[in-house]
Amino acid sequence: MAESSSETKRKILESAKKEFLEKGFVNASLRRIAANAGLTTGAMYRHFKDKDALFCALVDNAIEVTTKVVMNADVMTHMKDCNPMGKEHEDKENQILRDFIDYVYSDFDAFILLVSKASGSTHEHFVEEISDLYTKNCMKTLNWLYEEKFVKKQLDELTIHVIASSFINAFREMITHKVPKYEALNFVANIRDFFHNGTMSIMNPAD
Repeated sequence: MAESSSETKRKILESAKKEFLEKGFVNASLRRIAANAGLTTGAMYRHFKDKDALFCALVDNAIEVTTKVVMNADVMTHMKDCNPMGKEHEDKENQILRDFIDYVYSDFDAFILLVSKASGSTHEHFVEEISDLYTKNCMKTLNWLYEEKFVKKQLDELTIHVIASSFINAFREMITHKVPKYEALNFVANIRDFFHNGTMSIMNPAD
């Protein structure tokens, strides 16, 4: 019985993931990927048009989930809460982060590909793009908190950029160094408290 198309794709993606993890996107060989999947390159092209399409198939879901998590920092999300500075909102944000950690470690290889193997691919600037999106959302939200008098002080754009991009970079460090999940949960909780409490301390200086 002929192998199903879905099973063939699974073998191709498994082979591609191994190749990308070992060689990186630029140095990965389509010929090796096809051979390790038991196919000719011509047969593989019937399922994926090129190397970039293979890489995208392995990481696009991780990008989608990460983008949704980052969008929780947008001003519209905060406006929905009666008290965006309250414990209920803080607990909700912490749960979102815990759920995200669960997802990261359920597809850890995809994040390794994105943060350290993507050079030359469509997603080579993934970390920078997510950092820019998070910075933009934080800027709008923190300005809104100031305008609505939830906080006393307005932060300048460079300060917000440094805080937001440093927070994103903490996740990149966690992935790059392959921190075990049980340590990652504590690490992210500490990093979140550090940035949140530090930012609120600056924006609500003691009288």
